[in-house]
Amino acid sequence: MPESLANIKRHLEKLSLRDLSLRREALSEILYSEGVKFSREEENDIMNFAFASEGGNSGLIFAAHYDNFRGSFGANDNMASVCILIDLWRALMMRNIHADFLLTDGEENGHSGAEFYARTHDLKKYTGIINLDLCGYGDVIVLNGKLKKFTARSLIKRHNAEVVKYLPEDDAIIFRKSHVPTLSVAIVPKWDVQYLKALASFGEGILGRPPEFYMIISQMEITQTFHNGPKDTPEFVDEAAMLKVYEYLLDGITTDDEEDEFSFMRLFKRWRRALATGEGRKVFHS
Repeated sequence: MPESLANIKRHLEKLSLRDLSLRREALSEILYSEGVKFSREEENDIMNFAFASEGGNSGLIFAAHYDNFRGSFGANDNMASVCILIDLWRALMMRNIHADFLLTDGEENGHSGAEFYARTHDLKKYTGIINLDLCGYGDVIVLNGKLKKFTARSLIKRHNAEVVKYLPEDDAIIFRKSHVPTLSVAIVPKWDVQYLKALASFGEGILGRPPEFYMIISQMEITQTFHNGPKDTPEFVDEAAMLKVYEYLLDGITTDDEEDEFSFMRLFKRWRRALATGEGRKVFHS
């Protein structure tokens, strides 16, 4: 078990509250109890929580929304992700690695918290934004977006993750407008991966979605865990799923394997360097 993770679900039940104001109070209390120095950033009825780990700058921001769909407990959507980020913050503090953390409000209401943050902060100072949503139910990590360090083939292989061209809309839709590399992270049951690949075939949905699109979504098991679904309660959130996501994120930020050892691009770069030193004929024998 990774250090400090005797129970990564330890705050989940306390945070999975239908009432948003009570959820905010519980989140504040938990961050205080964990020793997190955080700020509340407010505008009208929006309240984001922001904090950071201390150390060498990674250039990354990890985000997850904490608000809930009306009437739901919001356990997998999205307090499992919040719990993961709290423990990731602790792990980075122990390793002296700096990253920013953002818990957004209003994701279920037009991504208003993410929009507020993007409007009032310079996102271009970051080298990457990782947004977590639906991270507590399933056995396959799914990734959507472009962030080289976290989509290296070696990292994906180690964690049995899948890069997909479609995930349900999350706050990343706001962050991508800043043109900073942004990655959406979720975990789903393995059979749902095939459904996600099928949904990608319908394109961006600019001209709307056909009935078949929604029919496929209705067949997915993961839909039971969000938007007040029957499994969006703490007892259905799987600690093993949360740990998979946590370990993937920690591995991604602490391991430097942006290039795969035997990739064509790496061989091409080695060949060019060898040509520059007059040793081009030796490079493919090394």
